[in-house]
Amino acid sequence: MPTFSGAAEWSYRRFVLHNAKLAALAGGVDCFILGSELRGLTMARRSASDYPAVQALRELAADVRALVGSETTLTYAADWSEYHGHRSADESGDMFFHLDPLWADENIDVVGLDWYAPLTDWRAGAAHLDAHLARDIHDPIYLRGRIEAGEYYDWYYAAAEDRAAQVRTSITDEDYGEAWVWRAKDVRNWWAQAHHDRPGGVRAVSPTAWVPQSKPIWFIELGCAAVDKGANAPNLFTDSKSAESALPPFSNGARDDLIQRRVLEAYLAHWDRESDDNPVSSVNGKRMIEEMSLWAWDARPHPAFPARSDVWADGAAWRLGHWLNGRAGLSGLGEVVLDICTRSGVSDIDVTALRGAVSGCVVDAPMSARDALGPLMAVYDFTAAEREGRIVFFHRDTGGATEVAPDDMSAASVAEPFAQRSDHLDTPVEARVRFLDAARDYLIASASARRMDNAEGGVEALDAPLVVEPEAAEALAQRVLADRRARIETMRIELGPQHQVLEPGDRVVLAGGADVFEIERVEEAETLQLELRRARADVGAQLGLADPNAPISPHFAPTPAVAVLDLPPLPGAEDDERPLVAVFASPWLGAHDIYAGASGAHRGAAAHCAILGELLWTLWPGPVDRWDDSSVARIKLFGGALSSVTKEQVLNGANVFAIQAGDEWEIVQARQCVLVAPGEYELAGLLRGRLGSAHAMASAHPVGARIVALDKNLGRIAIGAHEWGEALDFTAPPAGHPSTHDRATRLTVTLPHAAARPWAPAHLRARRDATGDVAVSWVRCARIGGDSWGSGEPPVGTTVEGYRLEVLDGVGIVVRSTDRTESNFNYTVAEQAADFGAPPASLRLRVAQLGASGAPGLNTELTIPL
Repeated sequence: MPTFSGAAEWSYRRFVLHNAKLAALAGGVDCFILGSELRGLTMARRSASDYPAVQALRELAADVRALVGSETTLTYAADWSEYHGHRSADESGDMFFHLDPLWADENIDVVGLDWYAPLTDWRAGAAHLDAHLARDIHDPIYLRGRIEAGEYYDWYYAAAEDRAAQVRTSITDEDYGEAWVWRAKDVRNWWAQAHHDRPGGVRAVSPTAWVPQSKPIWFIELGCAAVDKGANAPNLFTDSKSAESALPPFSNGARDDLIQRRVLEAYLAHWDRESDDNPVSSVNGKRMIEEMSLWAWDARPHPAFPARSDVWADGAAWRLGHWLNGRAGLSGLGEVVLDICTRSGVSDIDVTALRGAVSGCVVDAPMSARDALGPLMAVYDFTAAEREGRIVFFHRDTGGATEVAPDDMSAASVAEPFAQRSDHLDTPVEARVRFLDAARDYLIASASARRMDNAEGGVEALDAPLVVEPEAAEALAQRVLADRRARIETMRIELGPQHQVLEPGDRVVLAGGADVFEIERVEEAETLQLELRRARADVGAQLGLADPNAPISPHFAPTPAVAVLDLPPLPGAEDDERPLVAVFASPWLGAHDIYAGASGAHRGAAAHCAILGELLWTLWPGPVDRWDDSSVARIKLFGGALSSVTKEQVLNGANVFAIQAGDEWEIVQARQCVLVAPGEYELAGLLRGRLGSAHAMASAHPVGARIVALDKNLGRIAIGAHEWGEALDFTAPPAGHPSTHDRATRLTVTLPHAAARPWAPAHLRARRDATGDVAVSWVRCARIGGDSWGSGEPPVGTTVEGYRLEVLDGVGIVVRSTDRTESNFNYTVAEQAADFGAPPASLRLRVAQLGASGAPGLNTELTIPL
């Protein structure tokens, strides 16, 4: 097998060949893609017709072919705006089929395209130029008809102002009659025709290396975002973390799963292998469009993605994104209505006018089709009428209102149309809707709407056994109120034979008036008698599915791993002396309560899962407060992940850990956090003994010692003043269980009150002068406020500055102790003689700052030669 052993560099070429080698070692792959949408590179020119990146891709293709073999399909995935050629933006007039050397290369098997070309030019309302082509953007015939038509095929917008005003510029080729050359969407002619470059705008006599119909086309990516008017710009997406985030032109930003479905259906039908629209090559007998891959199917399991926002940060982008997970199997409203009617024995129906996406519909008892369809008709606001012997379903906003002139009405209707208004007390003041809430594990939920005009009336209740979003249920409740209010006013008129086409569900408006009425009933006699009711305002269709819910949490709550940490003041929380608690459990089922003391009182909770683990190697003492590049700590995490950072990030507070040493904790920072095995990391580039914790590494940290990441996932617990320094029992039951649970974690910890304890002084020095006296000095270490670079001394951290200096003999017995208010002491010759019989050759000294209670804090002990 070929072996890649290139230079020790980190280029794109090396990256691709590395992956090709992995593919070969894995036994081969069906398809290998050299790159995707490298538009900026492939269009970069060294001279007028020299495209170095294209040549580099050809060379790369040859090397990849040597690694993966002839059985693997090899291609490059060009952007839809890149594949067909390079149109120079300067005044040269150059037009080159710049990728043709690659497409014609013997190592490239198929032409790969990422196809996101604009499909529609839809706007709100009925005044835009595409409105006459379809009743709405979801029309399958309209969408399929735009695949080889419309923007970038028949015309284009020369400027943003033109797009806003729909001033379209036709795509033509007056010089050579090859308009397809300029049509980015005309993939048919690009594939079927010979390609002639146009340097300086002049058509070359000889064609390029591309042989017409020689290779099939694969749509490597084909997709559309699930957003309002997504077909206007299928390439656009919304993601708050991306600088390229944008809505399609004229989109209102609403979710629309149906448009994604309809766009993909249109393409799959148009370019189907059996479709007459997909030509067969006269060269190789293959279809022009041979394969289509839809974008995007995520390997993360649905509905955990996108619902588990605590695990994946991009879950919010799913709602309006290109993902098919959770949407590929959606049911269209028309499909659901057709199925219900068919099951009821009613087959002569028309559902083509219905639009909407149905997440779920429950028919849990024998009932008529009318009863089963009732909730759907209410939620999706459609009705039905008999037309030409068929039952036709349509939305109430379909079509406009027919104007009825006085001449169209009978003389009696003109003189005095019969109008009736019901008692307002018969209309509900509140509407309540019960529905299935996907966000709450499909439990029954309710939404309501209430009139705010102090009206009197009852409550209208509607059971909708449908999976809908709470917002849609609330909109339905508002619609029910509006519908009932509209029904209180009815009208009866008589029309002549010229309006015989009017049917129930149609809308009319009386000439000279603005009120719209809906036909409730039609009676045909000598005249056409219509019973009308006031029409309420139209509402939009429900085009999106309910948001996915996270998988049901298991009932078994695991025993948590717990660590109680009594630490020095942490940056940003210097005034909080309470101990920290770190809790890990998998799966994490919510906050874990912490109990402590003889009475087992509740002390707090850990709301988030901590990054907790243990040492796999012994960690020996190291240098304090300077980089330790020789020590490596290998750890095993129970869960979570770590990452390496720069020196600057470490100094700004990144990657802080606490390593347990009995009841004490050493605080450590690490630059490198390298994953070496599943859940195992090696930490290097260490800063040891941070925040005055050097005393905690007086001895080595053994294998199994706990390590905790100091981050926002830790909780705080309450401690009484009398409990500091005492052995305290802690209990952490599984999530949602009482402290008496038999699987609760129990531990006993003595808390030294580290946040209030002065740090050990630094720079302890002793020097004998000419008189024999010894000058002893040290430098206070500030617990709080010590990072300031301004003038003056940092805060003392206690009410009164004080120190305790102790002089020890050779076996560690204190021979002299003195409390000082300043950080120095003059050890006279007479005092030395009293303590040792004669001036000693060296001194063993121990110094500590006194705390607010007068007790000494952490100490520094040194033996200093004199």
